[in-house]
Amino acid sequence: MASEKKKTVKSPRKAAKTAAAKTVCGGNSLVIVESPTKQKTITKILGPGFTVRSSYGHVRDLPERELGVDEKNDFRPTYRLIPRAEKNLAELRRCADSARGIYLATDPDREGEAIAWHLMQILAPDMARVSRIAFHEITPSAIKHALETPRALDINLVEAQQARRVIDRLVGYKLSPLLWDKIGKGLSAGRVQSVAVRLVVERAKEIADFKTESFWRIGALLEKAGVKPSFATRLVQWRGKPVEKTTVYKLFAEDYRVTATGFTTQESLSEVNAALRKGPLTVTKVETKTVRQKARPPFITSSLQQEAYTKLGFPSQRTMMVAQSLYEGVPLGGSELVGLITYMRTDSFNVSKDVQAEARKFIIETYGAKFAPETPNVYARKVKGAQEAHEAIHPTSVYRRPQDMKQYLSPEQFRLYELVWLRFVASQTADAVDDALSAEAAIGSAQNPEGVLRANGRVEKFSGHRKVYKDESEEADKTDGESEENIPLPPLSVGDPLKLLDIITRQHQTSPPPSYNEASLIRTLERHGIGRPSTYAPIVKTIVDRRYVAREIKGGRLGPTDLGVTVTEKLKGFFKELMELSYTAAVEDKLDDIADGARKWSDVVGEFYSPFHADLSRAYKEMTTPQPKESDEKCPLCGAPMLQRESRFGKYLSCSRYPGCKGKIRLDSAGAKVSLELANENCQLCGKPMVIRTGRRGRFVACSGFPACKNTHSLDANGNKIAGTAPLPTENKCPKCSKMMLLRSSARGYFLACSGYPRCRSTAPIGEEEVRAIQEKAQSAAPAKPADAPQGR
Repeated sequence: MASEKKKTVKSPRKAAKTAAAKTVCGGNSLVIVESPTKQKTITKILGPGFTVRSSYGHVRDLPERELGVDEKNDFRPTYRLIPRAEKNLAELRRCADSARGIYLATDPDREGEAIAWHLMQILAPDMARVSRIAFHEITPSAIKHALETPRALDINLVEAQQARRVIDRLVGYKLSPLLWDKIGKGLSAGRVQSVAVRLVVERAKEIADFKTESFWRIGALLEKAGVKPSFATRLVQWRGKPVEKTTVYKLFAEDYRVTATGFTTQESLSEVNAALRKGPLTVTKVETKTVRQKARPPFITSSLQQEAYTKLGFPSQRTMMVAQSLYEGVPLGGSELVGLITYMRTDSFNVSKDVQAEARKFIIETYGAKFAPETPNVYARKVKGAQEAHEAIHPTSVYRRPQDMKQYLSPEQFRLYELVWLRFVASQTADAVDDALSAEAAIGSAQNPEGVLRANGRVEKFSGHRKVYKDESEEADKTDGESEENIPLPPLSVGDPLKLLDIITRQHQTSPPPSYNEASLIRTLERHGIGRPSTYAPIVKTIVDRRYVAREIKGGRLGPTDLGVTVTEKLKGFFKELMELSYTAAVEDKLDDIADGARKWSDVVGEFYSPFHADLSRAYKEMTTPQPKESDEKCPLCGAPMLQRESRFGKYLSCSRYPGCKGKIRLDSAGAKVSLELANENCQLCGKPMVIRTGRRGRFVACSGFPACKNTHSLDANGNKIAGTAPLPTENKCPKCSKMMLLRSSARGYFLACSGYPRCRSTAPIGEEEVRAIQEKAQSAAPAKPADAPQGR
């Protein structure tokens, strides 16, 4: 009776709160994920009995406008609720109060584990009702297995993420004010970003310092008497010495090998020419062997970003955005949402036995039994600190063929899904087999030849994994386009005489090391253990957005800006350890040790911070400030001399009378005045010419009528217009301010947005038929190029 009476005595506020929670969550088990898209997909999978809610990413972080780290108390962090999360957290609390059980289903990595820990701290429910579940693909079987095998929160992973966050906060908040004081306002530095910028800066220096030299290669087109085909050879030895010599250059990030011959002029080939014409030419060596080529492993984050950049032209950030949408689920007819690929932030080549079995079955059914290996292909871990509990990126089912999925996917989604699908299926297919033949021929006497010619041939015997996915990078020529590999050779035997058909001479030049692009920079970061799967794309985006590195419009090569060079040289002079590849990688290794439970997180932060703080103190005392340089330019406003200065936006000229006069001229990296670059199109809103400009997010196209007209659209990494990004006028009026609504697009599709943005942020959905009608009308009404369009200067 007493207990019954106690139950009825409940405060009105608490009773209302419980009732509201039951209304929201229905007393089900609560599953918390990170994104609303994942929430929709998993809701459909779980059905009744479960309420799925999204945390919308991180819910707490270090404070925005203060350090938030107690340096004197074991670097204890102070966390604050992220403002955008507060409203959502109120609903999560109500659900948690009434839920039968709570499953924290955030992403299966350090960031996901940290989000789960923060949610646990905020919601503060009965710990007995809380479980951590993890899955690498969003499929009914994976979700069911995760619910059947819950685990405790991995505090080691949480502390590894916390250590990384604290170290990065210390570097950012301590170094950035130094740069503001010594170089210019608005600059920033980071533990990983500064090393990435240094890679680009050092490579530019290495290219500039490289001395190009000319050399000649010589070979012969030969034929065995009466036997086809003829075949090409190359001179590899002359008068007892190798013709080619390889020079190894010690670069900042790697060794660079350059191979050249000793023939520096065409005249130096005259004796070889004479000997070839004189002959005889006799086969002295023949080697045949069978070569097996194993398929490349399935994608991990870095290799997916590299391959998508090389094959599809996708910047790393776009690759991850599209991959995220494929992972979280796409509608496959009706209301069904299906995750098509596994988790895309991984550094492990692991593939589960069930997935391997399905792939084997598919390969046998589709290509035949001989294309299935006797035992499943297994790929060894090569990435430092790889988390083997994760899986490689692969389709959730190989039976969802790309062509079958195409009707449900956007063009970008289809291209990336096809890439992932082909690479994975190929990785589970049998080895390719080639018959390789190598032959050498003597010039002159077979016993004491003046020179030796060599030919290499290879003929495919069994296509194996190439039947599914032919990797052009493996077929790439290794000798400046003159490899004799992959060509058939006639049957040859030692002693066979050969007939000279032609002498082939070509001039070459030694090439400097290539500039980085996104793919090669990510590959270098990965090879040196710098960063992790979740950070590769943000690193590249950050150094470009902050104008330390510029991306070429055509080709996508990365080069340092003057600002990037200046900041790098300053940091190198005072933070030698911080700017070294090995040191940055060592910090990553220590973070891995924390994740493994082998190190205490505060000790690792302390070991990092002590020398860093000493270097910082010295830099404040000794680092000099760049001084403005005089120029011959006169101010366009007042005629006074102008001074050349630098800011985070690059070089510029400013009036020497500043702040009395604010005359200013932009300069390019070479110090020349910036000219107007026309975009070869007219504004769809006002008809004026569009021009190419550069902003903090890179190059974009904007109306020359700015600020009266604010029409813009984006450019991709190669300088091409991103389809659908230019806003189009419509006849719709904004319901809030009555201004024209514009047709815009995002990763989630088309929508209407007020032309009064950012003052008015009204948006509205729009149907496909209406989109097509607006696009057709805009196309037919596109204004002709005005006769007085400016031609640039």
